[in-house]
Amino acid sequence: MLLNQLYIKLKSHRYTFPILMFMVLLYLLMGTGLHGDDYNAIVSMRGDNLWDFLNPDPDRRGLMIFNLITYYGFWWVYPLLGYDHVLIYDLIKVMVHGMSLYFVYKFAQDYLPNDRAIFASIIFIFLPLHDATTYWYMTLPYLLTPALLLYAHHLIRNNRKKQGIPLVVLGAIANYTSPPYVFGLAAIFAFEQKFKNAIIFATPGLLYVIIYFWVKHSYPDAEVRINSDLSILSFMKQLVLQLLTFIEAAIGPSYWLKIFYSVSSIGLVSAFLAVAFIAFAFTRARSFSLKPQASISLYFGLICILLLSFGMFALTGLYSHSAFNLGNRTTVYGSLLIAFLLSIMPINKKSVVLLSLILIVPVFGLSDYWKSWNVHQNNIIENIHTNKGLKTLGPDSTLIVTGNIYSKLGPFSHVEFFSMPWLVNSIFQDSVRSKDIIALTPYIIYRDPFLEDSKFGRQYSLTSNLYVYDSEHDSIKKISSSDLSQLLLEQSKEIRHWVQLTRDTWIQDCVVWLSPRLIYLFD
Repeated sequence: MLLNQLYIKLKSHRYTFPILMFMVLLYLLMGTGLHGDDYNAIVSMRGDNLWDFLNPDPDRRGLMIFNLITYYGFWWVYPLLGYDHVLIYDLIKVMVHGMSLYFVYKFAQDYLPNDRAIFASIIFIFLPLHDATTYWYMTLPYLLTPALLLYAHHLIRNNRKKQGIPLVVLGAIANYTSPPYVFGLAAIFAFEQKFKNAIIFATPGLLYVIIYFWVKHSYPDAEVRINSDLSILSFMKQLVLQLLTFIEAAIGPSYWLKIFYSVSSIGLVSAFLAVAFIAFAFTRARSFSLKPQASISLYFGLICILLLSFGMFALTGLYSHSAFNLGNRTTVYGSLLIAFLLSIMPINKKSVVLLSLILIVPVFGLSDYWKSWNVHQNNIIENIHTNKGLKTLGPDSTLIVTGNIYSKLGPFSHVEFFSMPWLVNSIFQDSVRSKDIIALTPYIIYRDPFLEDSKFGRQYSLTSNLYVYDSEHDSIKKISSSDLSQLLLEQSKEIRHWVQLTRDTWIQDCVVWLSPRLIYLFD
């Protein structure tokens, strides 16, 4: 009764919901910090002047030449702020999530009642399946790009072409993630036989694809993701892998394992807030709008988006879907379909329980998890920068790094840290003069006198001055090359996916047949 009275009172104020949503965003996102390639971008852009930043030369920008809108819109913080003022990075996350929620909500209003449109928007933005796009600054465009295109679709549908067309163009060229959204949303108009709108929507995407391949041809070093040696058979195998891994990540064991360990990460304050949201949902379940009739054109378009994303990733041969790791950003395409499927389900007490388990509690749990990992990560970096022993190493030394390869979500390796060689170099750059800095990942193989990285194809020649830095205990010691074999055996197994536990079975055979490069998971 008290919650109902409070709801009625709050509902009478126009700005109540936006203010509450802003407060929730602040709570969920503030303190989540920097991750992964954020650190590499900061170091690589350190000392850049204004022209260095603005210069669109493909030889300098590399892959970002295809993402210039994203680059200018988001990357300016790296040379300007560096490691300092991380609060601003988090505030930008809050603003981007706020805009994305609004844009998706306006699109959803074209197909759903108001309450369900809000519901669909929240599910898409915060679905735990793609938490990397929620908390990792560099992947904010993975949310904003589709949200912008969805909003442009809404404007064009409602005959506001003067506002909608510029946004379609902006969204289409903003990021290389855009083509599946552009063509999938155009397919909605085509299905409805609104061919003029379909052409308007698809044209910027088509031009972007043409420019993309022109730049790839003119500057081959700028684009290295599309596999030029890909055969038709390999492409078909990759398509099958895309489909199977997405289904497994979205509704298979991986998702439910992630939900379980996300819930187990929740803190006391977040648990209290989650319970409050669940209690409110219970009280409002009966007043929720009735299940609407599904729009065939909408779901046709959303399925097109997902299938087109499969095709895009299959061209690279580099990506498969997973609920864990920073690579779960690829699942954002299918998350849009999931959000709109869940938004038309009947709302009753049973469905509230289900949504609490798969959305509300895990979202708060993951927020606490990323905040906790950010604190730990910052402590590790501070230890590295202040360790006097590291500063004494000469340029003729080789440094081996152990520990903190990934963060752990339960038993699973989740957020990459020292698993990425370029990130290791960026973090140690100011503290170590060693010739090579090598993290002992599960993919490192010792073949005297070399260490080989079977995942990234790198080989390191070992020097006589060999040191090990234990990042868990902030300690450094000198070792001989004869100690390396034992050191490798002592490293804990990194489980990135439960399928790794099926080594030497038909499951491994199927995975490796579909994508031979994934053999490193089973080594």
